[in-house]
Amino acid sequence: MKNSYPYVTLIWMTCMVQALVTFSQPPPRQWAKKFGGSAVDIPYTLKNTTDGGTIAAGYTDSKNGDVAAHANREYWDLWVIKLDRCGNIQWEKSFGGTGYESARDVAQTPDGGFIVLGETNSTDGGVVAGYGGTKDIWLLKLDINGNIQWQKRYGGNGLDIGNHLHILDDGNYLIAASTSSNDGDVTGNHGAGGYTDGLLLKINPSGFLLWSKCYGGSKNDELLDIEIIGGRIYIAGYANSTDGDIPTNQKNYDVWLLAIDKNANKIFSKIYGGSQNDVAYSMSQGTDGTLTLAGYTTSTDGDVSGAKGSQDFWVLNVATNGLLRWQKVLGGTEAEYANTIITDRDGGYLVGGISYSTNGDITGAKGKGDYWVVKLTATGIVSWKQNYGGRETDHLRFITYQPSLNEYYLAGDSDSRNGDFTNSRGEADFAIIKLKQPEIISVDSVVCNVNMFAAASDTIRDRCGYDSALVNYKPVILKSPFDQLKKIDTIFEGENIALPVARNGRITWNADPSLSCTNCMHPVATPLITTSYTATNSLDHCSISDRFTVVVLKDAVVYIPNAFTPDGDGVNDSFGAIGKVRDEYRMQIFNRYGEIVFKSSSINNKWNGYYKGILQPNSVFIYQITYKDLQNRLQQKKGTLVLVR
Repeated sequence: MKNSYPYVTLIWMTCMVQALVTFSQPPPRQWAKKFGGSAVDIPYTLKNTTDGGTIAAGYTDSKNGDVAAHANREYWDLWVIKLDRCGNIQWEKSFGGTGYESARDVAQTPDGGFIVLGETNSTDGGVVAGYGGTKDIWLLKLDINGNIQWQKRYGGNGLDIGNHLHILDDGNYLIAASTSSNDGDVTGNHGAGGYTDGLLLKINPSGFLLWSKCYGGSKNDELLDIEIIGGRIYIAGYANSTDGDIPTNQKNYDVWLLAIDKNANKIFSKIYGGSQNDVAYSMSQGTDGTLTLAGYTTSTDGDVSGAKGSQDFWVLNVATNGLLRWQKVLGGTEAEYANTIITDRDGGYLVGGISYSTNGDITGAKGKGDYWVVKLTATGIVSWKQNYGGRETDHLRFITYQPSLNEYYLAGDSDSRNGDFTNSRGEADFAIIKLKQPEIISVDSVVCNVNMFAAASDTIRDRCGYDSALVNYKPVILKSPFDQLKKIDTIFEGENIALPVARNGRITWNADPSLSCTNCMHPVATPLITTSYTATNSLDHCSISDRFTVVVLKDAVVYIPNAFTPDGDGVNDSFGAIGKVRDEYRMQIFNRYGEIVFKSSSINNKWNGYYKGILQPNSVFIYQITYKDLQNRLQQKKGTLVLVR
């Protein structure tokens, strides 16, 4: 709270709001909540929504709690929950048949609704028909309240799984996927016998398939995330092949980065890793235009250095031509893997996933497995690390950031009933944490005596009841009413003028019949003769007074100097009439050859000594000035001036 002392009054002035510029520690936690029923509920994604809330999507096996019962739910159903910014459920929807359904990605569409990327192998329960009994890619368009507007299914007779959805600027969708099909919507698969290719689909806003393209080799290859830079499409995943679209130096499972043009033509295909398994699940575009990928590694050679345990976070930064710029291995002696990476507002990165270790880079482990978030600088240096969760297993799957509010959301699943998650619903629940980087608000506190002010601050809470901003108060001495303002102005007889004031206290004016008011900020003065007005700026126990003079002119006043020195020293650098005229002011300046070197139609627009971009030499020039006086008579003045350099 603010401190209060005798003879000190605090008055709030205009606030300056700025984000708290500290990146050496994690943002404070606002809330941590779990959602679901008595069975298993797993989210794969969470996105910010335009109303300040979030939407999360994954699957549910529950029929109670936060999950409405569904007649066809024998296994998993696709589950979507819409939250407000306080973490309260606004609506929840589940979709599916008697088979397996899940959501892999979700995004808000321009109409305020949502597009959900899922998978299904059902042929009942309202699910559109597909191919055989294997999983197909399932796309659902929902309205703003979660009701289905349309649904589409893509794939073939093999296994088809969509991993990531990207909305293009033209409203079309790109889907990064994997497929073992070579029929239906899929052609050109490089694998056989159940091996998967990476698959890219382009869909129009109505769900119509525009094209599909397979990339990969004869073994398992998968595409998981998309970024677009400079018109190029970059897709990240992993590769196990050594032929087809995959470089022949691939060793086991390697991180795979594919670049294509807008027509799906391959630009390059790169692999990164060592002799063991290396996978990238997520990718983010850096503020410097590079790409940073995150996943895991079990290698200790090749592109990988600094291994910590059996399986570690692996973060690698590459240029848009595929050149590896830097890499970072993070973890302990047990297993860690990163599922998500985002670019932070300072150009660094937040990398998140699950950690099973209690040593190495991990400090403050909470349970069997924790949400683990690592903040890196733009060059891969660790800024901070943080574990979240309880005594059981907590699996972080997605991080999202709302820049305008400095809010971060961590989404995953948890079967803990303590620590950060206390409102457990069942076996495993959607588990969402909101972090908020508070703002700093600096407020001027007007005082009579700085020595009688003690530094103070307040904490402001948002509408959800959570700390949102820190207000710091700084002392400002009571100012003169005309502090840093001119104290004189001129008007012509019969005119009026609004008096200026620099207020940081309470302004009053001495009574005068020519003032419109005395207890207002900017009274209008209509004096008949030159008049001085007294203003007082006051607090309860101190005040400062000063005078403002209005000069009343009965005729135009024009003074014309006879020389100027345009040398840039700020003194006498320009030439023109000085004074006040009402109308039709004109000035022309001629050189000795009779050329007009300058013209002006305003008494405030003066000559700086240049003609055709060249500063003129020492010389004598001729001026001609005309204007109308208060009797509307045209006045003319002629003479010479000297330019001195």
